[in-house]
Amino acid sequence: MRTTITIIIIALLAFCSCEKDRPVKFSLKHSTFTDNRDGYEYRTVTINGTTWFAENFRYLPSVDGNDVDSVSFDGPRYYVYNYNGTNVNEAKATDEYKKYGALYNYNAAVKCCPDGWRLPTKDDFEKLTMSINNDKKDKWGNFEHYTIVMLCGDRDLWGLADSTHYLFNLSGLTLTPGGAMQPQYPYDMYSGEEKDSICFNDIGTSCFIWGKKTGREKDRILAWWIKHATDPYQTEFNMNETEIHKNCGLSVRYVRDV
Repeated sequence: MRTTITIIIIALLAFCSCEKDRPVKFSLKHSTFTDNRDGYEYRTVTINGTTWFAENFRYLPSVDGNDVDSVSFDGPRYYVYNYNGTNVNEAKATDEYKKYGALYNYNAAVKCCPDGWRLPTKDDFEKLTMSINNDKKDKWGNFEHYTIVMLCGDRDLWGLADSTHYLFNLSGLTLTPGGAMQPQYPYDMYSGEEKDSICFNDIGTSCFIWGKKTGREKDRILAWWIKHATDPYQTEFNMNETEIHKNCGLSVRYVRDV
């Protein structure tokens, strides 16, 4: 049963002593969406006219594991972090799947899109950041720290269980650090052949989300990357636009217009 809760948030931001109080006003509407293919009910959040999945997509019609052909094949491919088999039920039983959902190459992300939904565009993401914090990118294309904190959710998964980030997940989007699958093409010195394999990276520290192909890209597609840096000389959270090869496996958050 679909439930809807409307929340009007007014937050005074004072992230550090050098920041002036910055009022933020935006409306949130929480609801759910059930994927009829597997019956899973997703949490959703509507922010200023756009509805987002509030958790990572997890539909898993098959799982490719460490299939030597999987990373170079142009068709849809599905992965679960750290799972190298091909049994869907086993993959779904892993902690990684339960916490972070599935990882998809770009073709799988497009193919699995539920009716009425789509992958987010660059405009969708910029509208989101503008909505929650009237944010602007710096000259390197990065967003400000407190905006990123408002997008991220689940303190335990981000390693912030004891954190005092009171703005954490204020957007309700609950982005989580599910890492990525990156193809590896090692050269076999004995056979003289390249052998495809897969490598999982950055769980617990990075969130990668597919963006919608605009038609200009070929093999590298727009994505968004949020990293929780532990290096004391870096910003604790960093988010920017990036281009990632379409054969990589990333998390998916679908959107639709109200």
